[in-house]
Amino acid sequence: MKKSILYSLLGGVAAMAVAGPAAAQTKWMMDVWLPNKHPIKTGLQNKMQTDYNAVTNGRVQIQFPAAKLSASSKQWEAVDSGISDVAVSYIGWYRNRIKLPALAHLPFMVPNAEKASLAIWKTQQKFFNAAGEFKGMKLLAFLTHNGSHIANSKREIKTVADLKGLKIRASAGEATQSLKLLGGNPVTTSGPKIFEFVSKGVVDGLQDGMHAPRAFKIIRFLKHVTKVPGSLGTITFAVFVKQSKWDGISAADRKAIDGVSGEGLSAYGGRAFDDFTNGSFDMMKKAGVSIKDASPKLVSQLKERLQPMRDTWIKAAAAKSVDGNAAIAYYRSQAFN
Repeated sequence: MKKSILYSLLGGVAAMAVAGPAAAQTKWMMDVWLPNKHPIKTGLQNKMQTDYNAVTNGRVQIQFPAAKLSASSKQWEAVDSGISDVAVSYIGWYRNRIKLPALAHLPFMVPNAEKASLAIWKTQQKFFNAAGEFKGMKLLAFLTHNGSHIANSKREIKTVADLKGLKIRASAGEATQSLKLLGGNPVTTSGPKIFEFVSKGVVDGLQDGMHAPRAFKIIRFLKHVTKVPGSLGTITFAVFVKQSKWDGISAADRKAIDGVSGEGLSAYGGRAFDDFTNGSFDMMKKAGVSIKDASPKLVSQLKERLQPMRDTWIKAAAAKSVDGNAAIAYYRSQAFN
C-alpha cells in the first residue's frame, strides 16, 4: 500500500516535470477615464481585452481598474510611472511633444472615423515613425472620432459671424485654435467635463464629434447642429503600452498582439465611433434638434479663415524633416478613397 502511494506520488512529480511550469501570465492595467458606455470603452478597449487574451492564449491579459486611476490629461505620465501599463490618450494633451499625427485634426480631413483612424495610422507608419514622437512607448493603434461639427443651444450657424458671442466648448489644441480663427469664444475642457459645462450654462454648445451629445448626455440642452463637409477637424487618440512592458513579453506574443493591433484595431475603433455617432444623430433628431448642413457661403468662409492651420502644421512637420504636403496627400488618398 505504501509502495503504491509512493509510486503514485513519484508519477505525479514526473508528469509535472515533463509538462513544465505553467506559462507565465502578464497582466496589463489599462485605465478607463471615460464613461463605460463611451465608444472608446465599448469599442476599442473591450476589443483589446478580448483579442489580446485570445491571441496569446491568456498569457497577456488587459485589466480595467474599478475606478479611474489618472486624469485624462495624464495618461502618458501614468504609463511612464507604472500607475498603469496601457493607455488611450488624446494626443493634444502632449502637443509640444506629439505634433505629426495632428495632421488629422486639420479641417476638412475626415470622411468618417473608420477611414480617418486607418488613414492616420498608415500615414504614421509611412511618414512619422522616424521622428520618434512616441519614444519610450510602443504605439498600438490610433483612433479618431468622425469629425467635429458645431452644436449649440442658441442659434443656427449660417455664417461665421453667427459664432460671435457664443461660448463653445472645444478640446485643447487645434479645435480651440480653429474657433479663435473663426472669431468664436472657445472654452477648453476635457471630455468628462462636457456635461457639467453644458448643463450649467457655462458654455452655449460645443465643437466636437457628434458622438458627444449622446456620450455625455447633453442632447436635451441642444437646439442646433451645423454639419461641415469633411468636418472642422477631429481629435486623435493614441493607444500605447510602455516599451519596457512590451519588451517584457515573448516575441511570439508580441507578434500575435501586433496582428490584432495597428490597422485592424484602428479601423475597428473608428467603426465603433461611427456606429455610436449615427445613433447620436438619430437621438438628436427625435429630440427635435435642428440638424443642417453648412451653407456653401459658410463653407467658403471656413476654408478661407482656417487655411493658417494647414500652413502651421506643414511648418511643424518640416521642422521634423517630414514633407508635410506629401503626408497630407497620402493621408487624403487613404481617407477619401
